[in-house]
Amino acid sequence: MNTSTQLRQALMTAGSNNQADTIKIETGTYTVDSGAVAFAYSTAQNFTLIVSGGYVSNPPLMCVRQLDDPAATVLSGSDARQVMHLSGSPGTIGGQSVSNLTIQDGLSSQTGAGLSVGGGGGFTGNVLVYRVIVARNVGTQFGGGLAVYSEGIVNIRNNLFLLNRCSMSNCAVSATVNATSPATTRAFFGNNTIVGNQCTSGSSCSATGARFGGSASAVFYNNVFAANSNGDLDLFSFSGGVVDLYYNNLVSITGTAPSASVGNIAFANPQFVDLLNDDFRPTLGSPLRNAGTDQFVLETIDLAGEPRINESRVDIGAYENSDRIFADAFDLFE
Repeated sequence: MNTSTQLRQALMTAGSNNQADTIKIETGTYTVDSGAVAFAYSTAQNFTLIVSGGYVSNPPLMCVRQLDDPAATVLSGSDARQVMHLSGSPGTIGGQSVSNLTIQDGLSSQTGAGLSVGGGGGFTGNVLVYRVIVARNVGTQFGGGLAVYSEGIVNIRNNLFLLNRCSMSNCAVSATVNATSPATTRAFFGNNTIVGNQCTSGSSCSATGARFGGSASAVFYNNVFAANSNGDLDLFSFSGGVVDLYYNNLVSITGTAPSASVGNIAFANPQFVDLLNDDFRPTLGSPLRNAGTDQFVLETIDLAGEPRINESRVDIGAYENSDRIFADAFDLFE
């Protein structure tokens, strides 16, 4: 795909063509000038949908190479509409995967002004969102950045949630994952950077970082929360589900107490390279550096396309520190 019209048509076709679909989006910026949703997918079928950006063509060969750069493919709501909405009907099992994209400038009263994935009650498809930048979206009620609902397995990994806003709560992420057996861990949130999310001007809201709710058990690992105006993480788990927190940077947690809390730190300033210019790599002196766990799934590369583990241990957050130190602890200077 290399035009907004093609992308819209591909998503529409994928919803009813009785087959699994992979939509490859070339580098560039994609916007539309009509509709409540820029890029929408709805299906009553049971097939997998994969949407991924960063592709480069060499005509007549299309999408022959993929760049490891989410910033190279931008889907925008132009501050006028929800950016992307993917929805499976209740009772369907088709998985959804979104990767290697920037989703920005959404505006909607629907939850997930930037990206909404999953489906209605009874949707059991697996959901994967990884290496996506979700930035500067505004929800006029809940969930400015990402909204997800599923009764399948949900993985939210190696993403940046930046400067999303909302009027009520869950400004960066609003996730609900249910399970027939609450003891089953079905939600995994790993190596995300959740920074600078806040209430819209004049509003009073809570949990401007992320919210997790539902009857499934969940694990949060290697995530960094920082500079969110009204709380980092709100846990609303019920019907026997539990939430475990491993090696996150969290200053404020509200709601249901986590079942396990291991290796977590609480630095209001986690020492990014350049917070004001969106460089969220940890500095050499950052408490995030070498502070994560490899107990759960890790990507092979970070959000910037660099090796996921640069030194002896994974860093907390979506970005790995890219400097190196000799084994004797002396810095390497050029």
